[in-house]
Amino acid sequence: MDQSDTGEHVSAFEFDIVREAFRKSVRELNLTEEHWAAHAKSLFQDFTGREPDETMINHIIGR
Repeated sequence: MDQSDTGEHVSAFEFDIVREAFRKSVRELNLTEEHWAAHAKSLFQDFTGREPDETMINHIIGR
């Protein structure tokens, strides 16, 4: 899918897990859109142990 700043590949499977977790948690936590980017970044870091770039965050939140 994309590479983090460490040069490691993020698989489509990993990305899909993060994206689905993001969608579900936004609904459950009733997060407003202004908090989505920070939440997506946190989930990505938690699931992959990597730092996402801006493009990755936008793909997670569907922009």
